[in-house]
Amino acid sequence: MDLKDIFWLSYNDLSQKKVRTALTILMVVIGIAAIVALTSFTSGISNSITGELESLGPTSIIVGSSTQLGFTQGDVNEMEALPNVTSVTALITGAGTFYAGNQNTSVTVVGISSSGLAQLLGGNVTLIQGSAYTDTIAPEAVIGYDVAFPSSAAGQQTVTTGQSAALKLSGASRNASEITVPVIGILASHGTSLIPIDSAVFVSVQAAGVLLHKTSYNEMVVTADNLSSVNATAALITTIFGSSARVLTTAQLLSTASSIIGSITLLLAVIAGISLFVAAIGIMNIMLMSVMERTHEIGVLKAIGFKNRHVMLVFMLQALIIGFMGGVIGIAAGAGTAYGLVGLSSLASGPSGVQGSSSAGVSSSPTFAASGYRSGSRFESAPGGGGAVFAGGPTSSSASSSGISIKPAFPITTILLALLIAMGVSVVAGLYPAWRASRMEPIDALREL
Repeated sequence: MDLKDIFWLSYNDLSQKKVRTALTILMVVIGIAAIVALTSFTSGISNSITGELESLGPTSIIVGSSTQLGFTQGDVNEMEALPNVTSVTALITGAGTFYAGNQNTSVTVVGISSSGLAQLLGGNVTLIQGSAYTDTIAPEAVIGYDVAFPSSAAGQQTVTTGQSAALKLSGASRNASEITVPVIGILASHGTSLIPIDSAVFVSVQAAGVLLHKTSYNEMVVTADNLSSVNATAALITTIFGSSARVLTTAQLLSTASSIIGSITLLLAVIAGISLFVAAIGIMNIMLMSVMERTHEIGVLKAIGFKNRHVMLVFMLQALIIGFMGGVIGIAAGAGTAYGLVGLSSLASGPSGVQGSSSAGVSSSPTFAASGYRSGSRFESAPGGGGAVFAGGPTSSSASSSGISIKPAFPITTILLALLIAMGVSVVAGLYPAWRASRMEPIDALREL
């Protein structure tokens, strides 16, 4: 018996019952779309987090203060003196709202040395305008790309170098302060980062201490001289600071992130598996109905020479066509759904710059006169000085939600696996109906009209 004839018999029945065929294929589409969308979305999250953690370097150790006291310069010097430590970058962070023109943008204020800024940006400070600041008490600011080109202004530039902008700080002291800062540089777009670089305002450590009324650092990024000494150095830092510091290595952060994402992926896979199980039952039910409707036809086929295996192959091939078409459409639908989930997550987290944002504790239509910067102001310890940017503590950045961007991942193995699952589920579901059709006696089948 010609395989082409068997394929025509399988396809012809599906094409004649278009509505039933479409609904059967839709069952497969839903399950496969769920698998592709959820796995690609979680893979995208995993890749984004992994990329950001790896950008710090495998020898980086993140030390966050868990007390209001933070870290002193003496603590930084002590870290630099430890064996196997090559560098220590200290940060002072705070939240604020940046006002330029008619736009106000929630930002993270980051106090970091000029050399530390270069290290944070991967060894090179790339500016599209202006220049970097020097390590002085002057409040000269280098701003992130999204601060100069906020989404609330449709990506139009609202800040230029040489322009003075108003910065209203929140949480730095009992009363939010208002200062004017000159913008001397605009960073190129950096993309995702543990610190939201594109929505940050960078100033020198000395200036940040005065602006935020802090005498201590929130974070330290310690770099070990080699990978084998990271764990020993992290253990030594933990011994020195005890419970007053959170010490994490990038390897630990990667392990934790992978474990959480793995658990989420497993849960989502179970949900998608349930939808495929329901699809399999639906396919079996539809094909049993098809067998009953084609009983007389089966009798005719056997009377003209079709053997049991030929009849079985007709219905198995029918199930395979359903699975293949459902898999292809499901993969396309899943890819679209994955990008939809990314869009929804972006809307949920909010853009990096939102006009009228009050996330930093500022009213949407503030009216104030920016006070001048008072050089030499007395430093004061900030409540909640242990806010963490990296180490998982309460961050002081109102814009930190924009720090990680997600791009769905579609490895070829996932696509092929989804297609194989679609065809496999359909074939398994069609196995019993096909077997039942093949076991019909020709005489009994011919009696059915």
